[in-house]
Amino acid sequence: MTVLCGSFAAASESARRGVASAAKALSPTLCSLGVAALLGATLCCAVAPAGANPIASLKEQAAALSQQMLFEQLQIDGFEQQHASDMTDVAVDDAQLKQLQTQLVVTRHRIGEDLSDLRSAAITAYVEGGTEVDGMSALFAGSPTEGATSVYAEVITGDLTSAVARLQSDRRVLHSEETAQQRVAADAQRELSGAGAALSSAESTGVALSQQRAGVTGALAVAIAQQDVQEQQQALQQEQAQEQAQAHDAVMQAAEAPARPNGLRVTTQATATGVLPPLNSFLSCVIQAESSGDYQAVSPTGQYMGAFQFSQPTWNEAAQLAGIPTLAGSLPYEASPRDQDLLAIALYNADGEQPWYDPCTS
Repeated sequence: MTVLCGSFAAASESARRGVASAAKALSPTLCSLGVAALLGATLCCAVAPAGANPIASLKEQAAALSQQMLFEQLQIDGFEQQHASDMTDVAVDDAQLKQLQTQLVVTRHRIGEDLSDLRSAAITAYVEGGTEVDGMSALFAGSPTEGATSVYAEVITGDLTSAVARLQSDRRVLHSEETAQQRVAADAQRELSGAGAALSSAESTGVALSQQRAGVTGALAVAIAQQDVQEQQQALQQEQAQEQAQAHDAVMQAAEAPARPNGLRVTTQATATGVLPPLNSFLSCVIQAESSGDYQAVSPTGQYMGAFQFSQPTWNEAAQLAGIPTLAGSLPYEASPRDQDLLAIALYNADGEQPWYDPCTS
């Protein structure tokens, strides 16, 4: 029993040292987790200053969250390692406690056997007789006397009392060992619960950070898309402004273009194609009445085009009459002012005023 109790005491002391070490290892980790949670709350609640670039701010938040997630993952790994270590220690304690329980059962059985043997030997010695026990004769060797009966009672009572005392002592040891067993198991379970709670908290924090980072990433993508749309709109507006400026310059240049002999004005682009042929008074009137001198004019229906408002069939016929068949099939308003004038002159020379029905006809 002395050796058994010594082994159990050593095992219990080892278990207590393991539990204390686990508690010490968990303390800084839990504190770090609290700091990480506080930092996470600070990062999540930070508000970008007025006028700050939202994309840059979101990128900074995403980077900070990535670093914090890395830190939290390290915390989770530490908790998992500690939890595994605690589980190993508890398994060792359980194995030792089971071995101790088995030994206690064996000891209890041995005590019972010893007590039974003691009773049997005492009764046999004094009932059946044969040899003296401690210098006293057998119980029924002669006439029983009060002294022999008293001696028997003292001997058997003393043996039983001693056996009962040993049994009670062993039971007290057993109770003490069982209490120690329960205490070690409770301490180990408490440490396991604390480690499990810390691990669960760290994992929850990691999930929350992951969700928050996903939200920041989505907001960043939306902000970048909005910026791209704004840049495209600005580029389109600039392009439209340039086109309007060019159109304004073209109008101003047309207003400042030199006058034709018949009093009409043409654009610089028109005059650049060559010297315009002189028009008679009728054609000068037609070009003014039909398009106000606009060689790119197109009627609302799209049927009549150019300064003289040619229809496509008439234009094709005039191209043949003018000896410029390459113009047949082309759109009148796309031809140069000189070519339009030449085809109008050719058509007038062939058909006179008939192709035009307007106030210019005589």
